[in-house]
Amino acid sequence: MAGGKRQKTTGQASSSGVGSSSGLIPKKWEQLSSVEENDARLYRQDWEWAKFRDSKSAKVWDEEKNKPLSGYQDRKLEAKLWKWKMVNNVNTSVPVRVVCERVVNVEEFRQIGIVQMFERQGWERVLDWCEDNTSRVYLAEVCEWLSPLKLMNKNEPPSQWRLVGKTSRGNMTMSFETLNCIARFDSLGVQAYDYPSIERFLDNHMNSDDPDQMIAVVLPYNDGGEAKRIQMTIEGKIFQGISIENVLVRFGDRGGVRASDCRVVHSLLYGTPTLSWRHIVMMNTWATRESSQRRFIPDARLISAMIVLQNCLPPESLWVTKPLEEINKASMKKNWKIEVNLSGNKYVVTDRMGHKYEFLTSGAPPESGEDEEMGDEEEEAEPSGPQRSRQRYMRPHKEINADVAGFVNIRRVPSYKNFDRGQQEIYDNVSACIGEGREYNRRREAWQGAQGSKMQEYWAVQAAHRERMNKFVEEQQLFQAMQRSHMEQLVKMQEDEVARRRAWEEREEKARHERNTLEDNRFSALFVSQEMAINNAKILHDQERHQRDLEAGHPYVEHSGWTDYSNLSVPRGPSDPSPHWPEAVGSSFIPIPYQPPPQGGLSPLDNYREMFESLTGYPYQPNPPVDPNERYQR
Repeated sequence: MAGGKRQKTTGQASSSGVGSSSGLIPKKWEQLSSVEENDARLYRQDWEWAKFRDSKSAKVWDEEKNKPLSGYQDRKLEAKLWKWKMVNNVNTSVPVRVVCERVVNVEEFRQIGIVQMFERQGWERVLDWCEDNTSRVYLAEVCEWLSPLKLMNKNEPPSQWRLVGKTSRGNMTMSFETLNCIARFDSLGVQAYDYPSIERFLDNHMNSDDPDQMIAVVLPYNDGGEAKRIQMTIEGKIFQGISIENVLVRFGDRGGVRASDCRVVHSLLYGTPTLSWRHIVMMNTWATRESSQRRFIPDARLISAMIVLQNCLPPESLWVTKPLEEINKASMKKNWKIEVNLSGNKYVVTDRMGHKYEFLTSGAPPESGEDEEMGDEEEEAEPSGPQRSRQRYMRPHKEINADVAGFVNIRRVPSYKNFDRGQQEIYDNVSACIGEGREYNRRREAWQGAQGSKMQEYWAVQAAHRERMNKFVEEQQLFQAMQRSHMEQLVKMQEDEVARRRAWEEREEKARHERNTLEDNRFSALFVSQEMAINNAKILHDQERHQRDLEAGHPYVEHSGWTDYSNLSVPRGPSDPSPHWPEAVGSSFIPIPYQPPPQGGLSPLDNYREMFESLTGYPYQPNPPVDPNERYQR
């Protein structure tokens, strides 16, 4: 791992190098850096620290240049300084110094007991959360977010921390809540973890928060000099190799071991201290951004995923390709020189130094340490069915801390040295269980004493909240009952309105029918009267014509012919007779001869008495006297 050559990646439509095929002008701080420290291109504005740059004191200049970026209290200045440090005195481009998470083959590492340690810590999704992620890393937006980064709520509990940075489409926030939107990290819950300060966790020396003999346990082969990775146990090497990629990310010096690495490895091996992965990521991201010496970008896939998730990625954003690599047995053998072999019912893990440990396969019975000492005794029959794998002690009495180890040594009786090896292991394991139980009870009592008042306050707040919620539910139920009553009243009003409208429509239809009937009867009477008037007028005309013909001595003609007045032989004078009544064609309607009703009977026209009287203005006479000698009755 220490000597592994990192693969250089190229950008697709990105600004990762001078020769980018996108045709865009690369950003200055993403090129291969050849910018001198005093280059004028870095000082296009009147920066606040120009007085230190121009001063003659190199010490003052170095101190000011290396102090944390947040100490300037100017986000624009901090962003420029961050970009300046990423290219100053660096011979590689920014995309090469991007550390991306790798996927851990969960099935292979579960066979040797590594995944179980992560699950005990609540870090199971740390291993494979980016399995479905793409190979694109939106480097431009990641750098835009890191350069003006600000830590909010630093004096609050770490679960309330906010890392807020500005992207091209607004602010993007990294917090415990937004990290869990990507995957369920820290599955044990917020209250189950310990939260050291940034200074104590990243301190490269032992401090009071560290477990006793942490260095001796994690680096058992250290001779007192500089801590190296080859001095760790095999489990520690595996944990440290995964940690520098997916937990406590760093870019250089991968063969060395720092105190922060020991804290993470000790937490995974023994469960103390119980560290939060989200807390570690936020501390490492903030410390990397703050330090002028850390010139790499950690957790690039995670930050890219958060930018996409919070809709802060602009269209046509620049990106670089970082293939998704996997940590498995083959890569562990190639890079870490650690081999895994299956021997019977157990896996044997060996490194190049000859150290090894064994892990039973799932379903295999536990090994007996008394086989060599008790060879003459009859072997016990193996229990049938799948057996629980022996995962608690991969080697004799691996205790959670030095206090339990001391308790195991104190509890040994004088006859302990006369026990055979299997009996000694069983005795030490039982002692370790007793010591761990006491240690657990002591921690639980200490935690209850420290957190009891807070929990009481929390429960009181929860009770008040439940009471408010119950009251709110009652109010909602009352409001819903009122709403239902109003709806019932509204439905009844609608039904009444429909009934009233239906009755009104029926009345209107009846009145319209009566009006139509009356109009029909009136029209019938008018029609009969009109036809009779036409016939009477024709008879009158014929009688007048016959009278004129008789007086003139003309023969009787039933119908007078047509006279072409425009073609008369002689002009018509004033004495010439002319028709004073227009010639009309007789109607085809022949009235039915009227039969007077019997004496005292009702006439069929009595129903139209009012109509006739209103039309004529004369009193109605249903049976007027008739002169039989008269042909025409005016």
